Amino acid sequence: MRGGRSLDLAATAASVIANLGTTLASVRRLRAIAQSLAPDLVINFFEPLTGLAQMIRPLPCPVASVAHQFMFLHPAYQWQPGIGWQRLGRRAFVRLVGWRSVKLALTLEPAPDLDDWLVVGPPLLRQELLGLEPRSGDDYLVYLLNHGYAEDLRAWHRAHPEVVLHCFYDRPGAPEAQVVAPNLTFHRLNGSKFIALMAGCRAVVGTAGFESVSEAAWLGKPVFLVPVDGHLEQALNAAEAARLGLGIADSGFHLDRLGELPSTVANAGFRQLGRPRRRAPRPAGSVGDESRRLRAPRPGRAVIAPGVAEHAPSPGHPATVSER
Repeated sequence: MRGGRSLDLAATAASVIANLGTTLASVRRLRAIAQSLAPDLVINFFEPLTGLAQMIRPLPCPVASVAHQFMFLHPAYQWQPGIGWQRLGRRAFVRLVGWRSVKLALTLEPAPDLDDWLVVGPPLLRQELLGLEPRSGDDYLVYLLNHGYAEDLRAWHRAHPEVVLHCFYDRPGAPEAQVVAPNLTFHRLNGSKFIALMAGCRAVVGTAGFESVSEAAWLGKPVFLVPVDGHLEQALNAAEAARLGLGIADSGFHLDRLGELPSTVANAGFRQLGRPRRRAPRPAGSVGDESRRLRAPRPGRAVIAPGVAEHAPSPGHPATVSER
């Protein structure tokens, strides 16, 4: 991360090369754990290590990979123009992460499944979010992926002290809450506190992470999105949200544009994404995969990976993920 603001791709690539030995050792450890535990299914939340292990030699159990990024492999995904080489590179990386696995592509809008190797589903939302009732409010909720943007917000607020901002960031050693001005408070990252404030805010300002956009859409809150410099996926998330009418995107925290946001967003279609769909029956005991068939779980042998939903989605709700 360069200056706490943007991705340093050169440094990232150098780190990958320098730690190749550690990476291969981790692959061997992952395989040993899978052999020892003998799970019926490994669920991969976009971890490249799992894809690398699958590429070298398949794990001794089926793998399901879950991420918004798998929509990059779907022909219905709308790419921004002028990023041909980046598009090819990103699709190649996504294929690596999901190697030899059934892929669940999370999306903000409906799209058909691609046979059985790419299944399209709604975003994973925290269970506690679904019980919140959205309320109207005057304050703005800000999420900063990188604490380097904090000074930009301080500078803007000095010129607009009447605007109420609640900012969550990742600054090391930050207190739980710090009031730096009468209407400006910085909070240490806290998921439950963040979504509780989101339910009653005017709008959400953030760095275009898919989860935050999805949570705001569920509550009908408009978003002001500033993708992290050099972060292609965030740029794509911001463009998609703007196209779907969820808010606006900007290259910086130019909050003078907050007045352009609507008071709310139409989210009925988004909330319908979780409704069960009719699908053609599959052969008993197996689920199709681009490379092999997944075995049906044996009674009493189901293994739920940390963070996976403990309950099935309720009708009309996107899938939920439990926070631990």
